[in-house]
Amino acid sequence: MITKDDFAKLLTSEHELLRMQLDGLSHADSLIQPQPGGNCMNWVMGHMVLNLVDMLGFLGAKPPADLPDLAHYGFGSEPIRCDEAGVLDLQVLVEWYGTLNELIIDTLAQMSDSDFDTEIEYWQGKDRRGYVIFFYFFHHSYHLGQMEQCRNLAGKTEKVI
Repeated sequence: MITKDDFAKLLTSEHELLRMQLDGLSHADSLIQPQPGGNCMNWVMGHMVLNLVDMLGFLGAKPPADLPDLAHYGFGSEPIRCDEAGVLDLQVLVEWYGTLNELIIDTLAQMSDSDFDTEIEYWQGKDRRGYVIFFYFFHHSYHLGQMEQCRNLAGKTEKVI
């Protein structure tokens, strides 16, 4: 069984990996479209931020009141094809990722092991909070893996990991 402390370590590791994947990239780079289709880095990054918001909620915490509108990045949303209304700057997304990641880690630190193991409701029914959070972490890791391909589209083909 994964513990809340294990989960905090995983979040810290993934945040560092994300920083490496984003190093040297601009907002314009984040809008480069994969061919023949798929989501650009900006959408993937926004979707990961939204995923952190969901994780925070499952931990029983509220996101900051000044969180930007992330509707453009939700499940099933249309791909981002250009810098249009609702598309957030890459740096804004990066900053919110860091803020939300730290809020989750702080929330975990304040939570007891039994709170982490409590059964909660989510879209698939009821399950242990730890499992639900880990499921969302799996989803998160899937999208983090996409960042390497998006980085390559911007001409950054060096080995990151």
